[in-house]
Amino acid sequence: MKKKVSIIVLIVLVIAGGIGFMVYQSQGVGTILDAKGVKLYQHGFQLYEEQIATYIKENYSGVSKIEFSPIFVRGDGRYTMHTANIVPVLYDNNGNKAILGGTIGNRIYARYGLLHGISALDFDGADEEVIYLSDSATDQEIDVSKSKNLPKEAKITYDPEMDDNIEALVKDGQLKDVKKNKAGSPQVKVSYNIEIREGDYTKWRP
Repeated sequence: MKKKVSIIVLIVLVIAGGIGFMVYQSQGVGTILDAKGVKLYQHGFQLYEEQIATYIKENYSGVSKIEFSPIFVRGDGRYTMHTANIVPVLYDNNGNKAILGGTIGNRIYARYGLLHGISALDFDGADEEVIYLSDSATDQEIDVSKSKNLPKEAKITYDPEMDDNIEALVKDGQLKDVKKNKAGSPQVKVSYNIEIREGDYTKWRP
């Protein structure tokens, strides 16, 4: 009886693993991340997107919506550098939208992702998740490995790189009436995205 139960459990696990593999293959990341890696990346980027959205919501007026692109991963981490990036998108109250990052005028603004906002995304010796978010104003790394949602200590109060980026978008006319303001945009809608795709984040447009 015990042998039958063991065989049934094994069959279920094999089927579940096969389904999981097909799901990740269909997303185009099967050769880069396994099921455990997908879970890690989704957890880390969920917290990172919350950090970005919270900062904008609490420090900028005139924003009606914040949305995020899928998580774009590239490289195998062995022969080619392993990268993972997202594209945040801001909408103002006038119907305009603009992406953060990229080039405005002659300046290239920082990307958003692994090693640029997320300083660590890995497993430790006990196979536990290791996730650190960055505070660009203080150069500190904040351990959020055990957090389901953005903890208070991971909220940032000042982000000079993002501030410069948003100011440039306004000056360039891509956004209108978006201002640094402690009143913030409390009614802003946020559309998070933890879908993982293999590809070039710079080619994505909302």
